[in-house]
Amino acid sequence: MRSLVRYVPRRYRMTALRCAVGSVILLVIYIMMSGEQSSTGAGRNDDPHFQFRDDHNAMAGEILDQVAQEMEEQQALAPGSHLGDSEVVENEGGAGNFSEEGMLKPEVFEYFTEDELRPWFPKPQANPSAPGEFGRPVRITDNKEETKKRIKEGWDKHAFNHYVCEKISLHRNLGDKRDKECKERKWRKPVPDTSVIIIFHNEAWCALLRTVLSVLESSPKVLLKEILLVDDASTLDDLGKKLDDYVAKLKVVKIIRLPERSGLIRARLAGAEAAQGQVLTFLDSHCECAPHWLEPMLERIAEDPTRVVCPVIEVIDADTFSMSLTTARHVPQGAFGWGLEFHWATQPGNKGMEIQENARDDPFTTPVMAGAVFSVDKEHFFRVGAYDPDMDGIGSENLELSFRIWICGGSIEIAPCSRVGHIGRRRKPYQKESDLEAVLRNKIRVAELWMGEYKWMFYRRTPKARTMLIPDLDKRRQLHDELQCGNFEWFMNEIYPDLHIVPYEDLILHGEIRCSSNEDWCLESNNIHGNPGSVVDVAPCHGVGKGQYYELTEQGEIRQNTISELCLAARGNEVWTEKCRYPWHDVPASHKWLVLPQGQIYHPETNLCLTANIHKRQVSLLKCVKQGTTQLWKMGQKDGYKETPAEEETEQLVGDLVDKLTESNSTEPIDGKSPQLKVVYEEAVLPKSDEAEVKE
Repeated sequence: MRSLVRYVPRRYRMTALRCAVGSVILLVIYIMMSGEQSSTGAGRNDDPHFQFRDDHNAMAGEILDQVAQEMEEQQALAPGSHLGDSEVVENEGGAGNFSEEGMLKPEVFEYFTEDELRPWFPKPQANPSAPGEFGRPVRITDNKEETKKRIKEGWDKHAFNHYVCEKISLHRNLGDKRDKECKERKWRKPVPDTSVIIIFHNEAWCALLRTVLSVLESSPKVLLKEILLVDDASTLDDLGKKLDDYVAKLKVVKIIRLPERSGLIRARLAGAEAAQGQVLTFLDSHCECAPHWLEPMLERIAEDPTRVVCPVIEVIDADTFSMSLTTARHVPQGAFGWGLEFHWATQPGNKGMEIQENARDDPFTTPVMAGAVFSVDKEHFFRVGAYDPDMDGIGSENLELSFRIWICGGSIEIAPCSRVGHIGRRRKPYQKESDLEAVLRNKIRVAELWMGEYKWMFYRRTPKARTMLIPDLDKRRQLHDELQCGNFEWFMNEIYPDLHIVPYEDLILHGEIRCSSNEDWCLESNNIHGNPGSVVDVAPCHGVGKGQYYELTEQGEIRQNTISELCLAARGNEVWTEKCRYPWHDVPASHKWLVLPQGQIYHPETNLCLTANIHKRQVSLLKCVKQGTTQLWKMGQKDGYKETPAEEETEQLVGDLVDKLTESNSTEPIDGKSPQLKVVYEEAVLPKSDEAEVKE
């Protein structure tokens, strides 16, 4: 070695030494990397001869693994995360997306041409001066008594201005109001075709036919397999033979007549079972579809059949029939409150900020969907259980389906490039008072099936639900197990982490706020959609939550959060609902209240007390007085409310209930509608605590 070193000049010897050492290191690394791999592909250390084994700690490790497994079972469970080891399928296609040189192959897509996307029927040339064209409002200036009478009759019958509806063309042109990114976008091939399913019951002729024609005039012929009109036992004359004759001219439109009233859920199921398309597109019977509404949804489903895709739902005003315009940067996401009521909310990443220009045509996920319009792969729809057939009428079926889709491995999106107008009715014209109990039973099914321990957030807000029996859920629970679904904890952590929950320890009182002068009357927020800006008054207590559930927090707020997070705020002598500021900001003085021991609800900033006037159905802020009961209130107590009753207590309460039923010797059927059962249930359970829970 020394003889070799002599031939290297002194000033280069150190450099040579470094190069030699580096070469040796590289040689060692090369030898290690080129060594023979074990059969499992994880390296030589898989061989037990090369593993360190500490038998003393082996048992401790097994115990720790068992504890960790038990802890994991109590935590958020993602869909399919408790499946056994799945079989790994080798890729038999060789290099796949890589070329022989190891470079990633560019994806080559084929796109639809404009000619290929021509609709079944061309839309007639728009008349700019025609009523309602391009989504403009129609305002009636005729003050004749006959006109007023017809307008009132239309509102009573259909819950929208039928007089205006009839003045607008059945072929109304809404124009293309999409963002420019959507207009410039091309749609990839291939995509599945779809059956559009429209359920109707005594729908107005103008609204129903405008819905059907807008589908035919804005849906590509190559993508629209058929339109199925499912008649849920309508009784209006013009929805009989007249409709049959009209539809006979429309080629791809078929009518399915149900022999008896079935409700939206079962009617949609009947349409889904009869559909021939690869994708099911459900559409309400009072909608108008904008150009290119189908392509964005079908393209997303072609990429992933487990996606459920919704359009942007524009509001058609129920009075003037003007249609809103929502730019992609302001498209809201679907949301829900703990009373299991749907509402719209700002996208979490878009609060006060604009979506980047290059992302305005990109779909985004939503925790829940409205249910009025959506597309879903037919095979996937039935694989995950379709609609729950034991839910009645209309109400909460969209939340149940949304939870199930997410928790069982699918996803829900909103496509900003797809637009559909929907008449925003403030009431359901065909819903009877008895249907409200069916809606409540639907919500109980949702809570018990999917929400886990979060179900108590619902029961806390819905006193009436706590006195109703749980229906048989065995079949749907079996479906949950078969699909290897996750749990609601995972849904809250991963899909809807922005949903605010007031910590239970921060609640001072919660429940209804009843007038002491007449406890059949409750404080009412008059807010059925969860939007701020309603004036608070008093109304008969109904026991189903909604605008009559409140939470008094340690921060001094009175929250009305059955639908969304609203707080009671003082405005002069009135009380309004406003968006809660806490925990994102400090609680403003107008949102702070005190419930005094005598029962007054005191507002420190104004030094006034909440005062009821039952005769006028009003509440106001007036000077506090010592005498009288109009300023005294009773708020549901937190004490005694048990969200997770001990097993022995539950068994005892159920045993008492059974004993009472046995003593009664009743021959009446035992169901949720039995008045005798309701009385027995209250006697057996409710006296122990006005908020006691017996659900199983």
